[in-house]
Amino acid sequence: MNILASYNWLKEYVVFHGGADVFAKRLSLCGPSVERQYPQAPLFENMVIGQVLEIKPHPNADKLRLVRTDLGKKKMEFVCGGTNLTVGMKVVVALAGAKVRWHGQGDLVELKPAEIRGVRSEGMICAAGEIGLGESFPHADMEIMDVSWCKSKPGTSFAKAMGLDDTVFDIEVTTNRPDAFSIVGLAREAAAILGVKFTWKEPVIPLPSRTIRVKPLEVRNAVPKTCTRYQAVVMDNVAIGPSPWWVKNRLRLAGIRPINNIVDITNYVMLEYGQPMHAFDYDRIGGQTIVVRTAKDGETIKTLDGQDIRLSDGQLVIADESRPMAVAGVMGGEESAVHPDTKTIVFESACFDPVSVRRTARAVNLHTDSSLRFEKGLPEEQTYPALARAVELCQEIACGRIAGPVADAHQAPHRKIKFVFRPTKAEELIGVSIPKAKMASILKSLGFIVSPRSGLAKNARYEVTVPYWRERDIEGERDFAEEIARVYGYHNLPSLLPTGEIPVEQPSPVLAAEKKTREFLRGAGYTEVLNYSFISKEQIERCGRDLESALRVANPLSADFEYMRPNLIPGALSTIKENQGFFPEGRFFEISNVYLPRPSELPDERIHVLAAVYGPANDAEAFFREIKGIFESYCRLMGLEGDVLRRLGESRLWHPGRSVGVSVEGRAIGVLGETHPAVLKRFGIDGRAAIMDIDLAGMIAALRPVQRYRPVSPFPPVLRDLAFVVDERTEYAALAGAVKEASGLLKDLELFDVYRGAGIGAGKKSLALHLSFSQPDRTLTAEEADKAIEDIKKALAAKFGAVLRA
Repeated sequence: MNILASYNWLKEYVVFHGGADVFAKRLSLCGPSVERQYPQAPLFENMVIGQVLEIKPHPNADKLRLVRTDLGKKKMEFVCGGTNLTVGMKVVVALAGAKVRWHGQGDLVELKPAEIRGVRSEGMICAAGEIGLGESFPHADMEIMDVSWCKSKPGTSFAKAMGLDDTVFDIEVTTNRPDAFSIVGLAREAAAILGVKFTWKEPVIPLPSRTIRVKPLEVRNAVPKTCTRYQAVVMDNVAIGPSPWWVKNRLRLAGIRPINNIVDITNYVMLEYGQPMHAFDYDRIGGQTIVVRTAKDGETIKTLDGQDIRLSDGQLVIADESRPMAVAGVMGGEESAVHPDTKTIVFESACFDPVSVRRTARAVNLHTDSSLRFEKGLPEEQTYPALARAVELCQEIACGRIAGPVADAHQAPHRKIKFVFRPTKAEELIGVSIPKAKMASILKSLGFIVSPRSGLAKNARYEVTVPYWRERDIEGERDFAEEIARVYGYHNLPSLLPTGEIPVEQPSPVLAAEKKTREFLRGAGYTEVLNYSFISKEQIERCGRDLESALRVANPLSADFEYMRPNLIPGALSTIKENQGFFPEGRFFEISNVYLPRPSELPDERIHVLAAVYGPANDAEAFFREIKGIFESYCRLMGLEGDVLRRLGESRLWHPGRSVGVSVEGRAIGVLGETHPAVLKRFGIDGRAAIMDIDLAGMIAALRPVQRYRPVSPFPPVLRDLAFVVDERTEYAALAGAVKEASGLLKDLELFDVYRGAGIGAGKKSLALHLSFSQPDRTLTAEEADKAIEDIKKALAAKFGAVLRA
């Protein structure tokens, strides 16, 4: 996840004068990575603060005026149509070379001196929208930007006067570091890395004045395990209005639109401290009671963005005595929101269970900056400083005052996490000698409390207390070594080749089989593909399978990824559909996991091998023969022997006449054959497709443990070609088995032709076989070969009624 961070804002808490480039480089080297920099000053180049001295009518235009303006070292006259111009007003003047958007629309245009209705103008007096600040300074049409509140003198650079001489960093923060997803967290990291002072001090909420009238507020937490802490404070005498420019500017640079001072305070604190907050209108809280509870099934709430959300049982909400006021950790409700007439507010700062927030956000399809942070897991001790900062800002920019004590619904006192730290162990892990004092200093600079436990030089031990903002990240002593190494600088570690014996890789039958399979299928001309592990309901139904055969994901990202695939075939058919327009015929394979449901257990996860061939329907059996040939070659490669193909029962997925099952010792390990035409039609596939889908682990279990070498016989074999006419439904596998049993002299057997037609008879087919006879110790005589053939003829005639074809 990424955060936009203002360099000027970071410098409020880090004493550093080396410039934005050096700051970004050092931070990226040892901490969160600065992916991009966005300097702000160049956007306002050639723009200055001006002060209106005189306003005169334009001689040739009723709606234009000539405005004499003080620019410090010189005074210039500009043509302007602003309707709110007054003498003494401070304005933004864009001189030649500045880039603006005309009337706030379109692309940036570079200003040049121009003659407007006969009067030359060297620049223009700008409206906020024309310089990209329309959201921060809303204005009516034809109104220019009034910056009379700015204390800078005329002629001052606009960027400098407005604090826009800044650089915005786009910083990548790893998921395990939500503390660095804030200005204070990043500043703490930067101070430790740069070796400079970190100036942040945790704020404190002042006690309410004794003279003030306390406004009652009750907080009840009905789900302490899901909401481990909920704090709230009442602020009255609040004046709702626009935020000052410095607040608006920081929100704007972080990508957040300013709304009003109270809402802006909650967003400001979220950016600065990493703690999402919310503000309620005190007078709209029923019974002045806040209840943290789960929603009742069917309850509804209208959120701040105008959506009507229907809630389900178990989803966490913040409610009053009668209705939900906010979806906890996600978004507030419209009915209790702060509005222009609000005088009393309630700031909330809470810690919600990350899993609960994630589930709710996905269920209601509402993802916000708040939910993004809660989903990463925030510490409950962070709620207080964030609330204190919100109170501080409310007093400063909204005239608020505390109207009661802080309500604090807390599950249990916070217990600090402590680990033993051994510098010698850290050196062993890092691989370089670092002074113990340096190690302790690095840990302290990151907020850890380091206390000596043993003073012995070689066996020094420390007790390290983990700060609350790192408790979800630090899990043991090894993590201290990682923190020390990165702050010390991985670039400072010596570059040495490892010494010692190279570890021997432990053989893995599955990995070896995967590698062998990939090489074989690539050599056969097949291209490897990778499909998603998740499939849709429609893909399962198109394959003719029941939804119960697949595992449904509880919180799918979309309807296209609702189920975990029970086999690789839906993905393969989708791949064919997507590619057939570009490649009318093709061959590909995939080696990936499939997931089968098991009652009350984790899924049965297996590795499958799929090979597919598709194309126009020219030859009815061509694709089936090819995929069957690939399988048989694959079996020989893997060392799988014996008859493994079996007749396949009725299936809605496979072609009834051109598909077979693969079974080893009674256990089905796969299917191969042509896909049913109806399935292809449902997927929108033209032509034919044949697929092999094999359970790789099942195949490995059936392989011979050792493949033995058999020398080639020095004696020539006796070769014969025979064709037998048999019944159409006779299976070749059964016939081949009978041939092998009939003669012990048979060395090899191969089917080379199948014929149906004239001279054979209806319901019959001719199977032509290559037969090879041999013995390892001698050459066979013609009589021995003839006898073997007679034995085969008798066996086939008795078992299948086979007749030798003339």
